[in-house]
Amino acid sequence: MRKILVRVSFFIVVLLIPAMTLAKDLVIGLSPYQDSAAAEAQVKSVLQYLTRWLEPGDSAMIFDAYHIRTLGNFIVPNKPAYRHPKAKIQANSKVVKNMLNFAKQARKPKGGDEPSVTGAIRWPQALRFIGDNYPAAKGSNLILLGSPIYDDPNEKLFNMSGYLIPGDGHLIHARNTTPYGIKGQESLLSKWKVHLGFANRNWQKDENHGFRVQRFWTLYVEQQGGTLVSFTNDLPTLFQRVQSKALSPKHSYELQETAKLEMILLSKPRVEQDTPIYERPLTMEPPAEELIRRATNVEVGITWDCSWCDLDLYVRPGPTAKTLSFQTMQSEAGEYHKDWQRSPRATNGYETVVLNGVVDMTTLFLAVNIYGGRTEDGVHGELRISLDGQTYAAPFHLQARIGNVGAEREQVMKTGQAPSPYWLVIKPLGVIGHQKDSSTLARQ
Repeated sequence: MRKILVRVSFFIVVLLIPAMTLAKDLVIGLSPYQDSAAAEAQVKSVLQYLTRWLEPGDSAMIFDAYHIRTLGNFIVPNKPAYRHPKAKIQANSKVVKNMLNFAKQARKPKGGDEPSVTGAIRWPQALRFIGDNYPAAKGSNLILLGSPIYDDPNEKLFNMSGYLIPGDGHLIHARNTTPYGIKGQESLLSKWKVHLGFANRNWQKDENHGFRVQRFWTLYVEQQGGTLVSFTNDLPTLFQRVQSKALSPKHSYELQETAKLEMILLSKPRVEQDTPIYERPLTMEPPAEELIRRATNVEVGITWDCSWCDLDLYVRPGPTAKTLSFQTMQSEAGEYHKDWQRSPRATNGYETVVLNGVVDMTTLFLAVNIYGGRTEDGVHGELRISLDGQTYAAPFHLQARIGNVGAEREQVMKTGQAPSPYWLVIKPLGVIGHQKDSSTLARQ
């Protein structure tokens, strides 16, 4: 009798093993930072999908994609009776309750020690959580419902709110250096198909911004062995793509070869001047003398012809002002942008600084450095200065054939001179035609 009981017990354990080790064919991450009514509608849409499309034997794991904690496993028992939606709900009453309670407790973020973005999810941490704990079978789907704008109060230097985009250099580093670092986890998302559904497009201020956000997350997922299959604010379309086993859309995104840790501030649409500085007609006559020391609406920009070279623009409005560059993107004096608005493939093609208030052009300091890349005969480019509605241009040539990763920066800022072929110091008065006795571009 005892032997029989042992055999029966062993048989029951064997039957239970598949249920305990179910492969997670579907994972869904939700955001706790949204209006409670919107969260409830979202949860109901998810439940409708699960009860309609999951077959007996299928399962889905639901989790909080900001705090990275599991809400439960929605498992359809492997019996014909559980094809009916009501039977699926009854079999998963606990996780359904957890999901509805999660929605009731959801609220819009307050900022401060909370994110400032509605629908906030922590993309890197959520993807690492799934990749580390749930090895995917072929065709496993991960659905993240929330904003694509990463905003974590504990990682303020890396937040994407306010037109900021991580540069490709983040992907070269490890996660202990940057939250976007993926060094050493190149196969973390192998076989995972990732889908992002965002509730609205308020975060997407213009097409350039949306393009850059989607580009970065596409490369982020692909560099870890996964595919970003869906990026949409239409939830029914997202679920349809999951169900139809849609493929990742074709793209021409290319990862830039740089290790620079920079958060790139995209240029905002400007009401007073909606034409990029690089497309404005050039002025031949110098500005009036009285404008030189009291110039307004000042912008400085550079563009260059080497698509694989990374140049950096440095702008200091006055002797005591902070220098604006990729290291300091915002100050009281203005903002620094990497601007791809008219050339999305030329990732390193434009850099622009927009200055606030009144600027004394006689004390404006400008410098250009070749940070990275390689070229046969140096880098040819053009610098433009716009002030009071007038735009001026001057060509430049950096003679260095490779970048120096910003070396000699402190020396250049301190002395106002370029010590090597990696740097150019540019005299603004020469560009706008008010300096006739010396070279516009100096490397002393």
